[in-house]
Amino acid sequence: MGPTSKDTDIVIVGAGLTGLRAALEVSRAGLSVLVVERESAVGGRIRSSRVDGFILDHGFQVILSGYPELATLPSLGPLRCKAFTPGARIRLDGKNYDLIDPRHKPSSVLRTLFSPIVSLRDIFGLACMIARAPKSPEPPCRHSTSDYLTRRRFSQLFRGAFLEPFLRGVLLDAQLSSDARLARFYLKIFSQGKALLPENGMQALPELLATALGREHIILNSPVAHLKSDRVVLSSGEEIRARRVICAADALSAAALGGPDQTSPHHGTVTMYFGANRPPYTEPLLMLNGDGRGPINNLCVPSNVQPSYAPPGKALICASIVGSDAARPINELEQRVRQQLHYWFGSETTEWTTLKVFQMPSALPACPRLSAGFREVDGIIYAGDYLSYGSQNGALAAGRAVGSAVVINEVL
Repeated sequence: MGPTSKDTDIVIVGAGLTGLRAALEVSRAGLSVLVVERESAVGGRIRSSRVDGFILDHGFQVILSGYPELATLPSLGPLRCKAFTPGARIRLDGKNYDLIDPRHKPSSVLRTLFSPIVSLRDIFGLACMIARAPKSPEPPCRHSTSDYLTRRRFSQLFRGAFLEPFLRGVLLDAQLSSDARLARFYLKIFSQGKALLPENGMQALPELLATALGREHIILNSPVAHLKSDRVVLSSGEEIRARRVICAADALSAAALGGPDQTSPHHGTVTMYFGANRPPYTEPLLMLNGDGRGPINNLCVPSNVQPSYAPPGKALICASIVGSDAARPINELEQRVRQQLHYWFGSETTEWTTLKVFQMPSALPACPRLSAGFREVDGIIYAGDYLSYGSQNGALAAGRAVGSAVVINEVL
């Protein structure tokens, strides 16, 4: 806990990606900064836990190496990341079909070209869509992702078995009602880089920013009662005075503190982790539900990608559920998930141990603003990906933008 009263140039509420990135921008400009966080660790929505020797990220997440904002951060080298194979394994009508990006694995080109899932027209159409996709999702195109895919005239099989479940997993949007420009942006980012897992879990990313900032600039276990334009009042009654106050808490917490988005809708998801003596498959591939049977939208074996995610001789399986199935009672949902796992992988799944179930009804903002990512209300600046677009890149961009704006205002 900090002192009873502390003066600082900038005080930031929330030690998620937005808050930490804003603090880093402010600190680099030579202004003093203090980050106040209600939880016992940094990270916000990016958290990792250890259960029985397994590393469990709070929801299936990866670092996309193609994100533009990563270039503004300290090197990711200390995270010792390892990558998924670009592409996917599609489960369709009881069989597996692999679609692998041949640029990353040339030996897969024939298998991909002769797959019944995809046609040459689909490949050409996807390549054209990615080539024309924006480097950032701004401004909105005002077409839903579902409508846009229909207009692109992909084959029904390629769209239904690959594009739709893939984008549902990325956007957490079962109806694909999100702005199509955001979906196109993601497809471009995936095509330009790889999906990475850090050695010590996804929380290593915000921890990297916290280390770069300096731990002495972060106060943990300090919930905030209310905000004023020149100070933060903690629940303990203590005050932290500052020249400017930035609220970088999540949308719901920011709303409780007077934020500008009082009714922000969100997409939810449920992530189920299972421990096994051996993996159901050995390739570092994401698996997609190509026929829509069962609640699992996508599945992966994180320990195939990053062995540190499981103890020696064990495997970690991660199943992701989106849409209406994510709202089912957990006992009912787990029963349905296990039925689907048995259908996919056989009787060995009965021996899998349920390690943890993460319910996240507010996992991602549902309505991307596709804007700068911050807004001032009554002298307090609110920032976050809920004011831009829900993603690590959106959160980092919002933090960098608000940090730069504050620096310009305070220094000039």
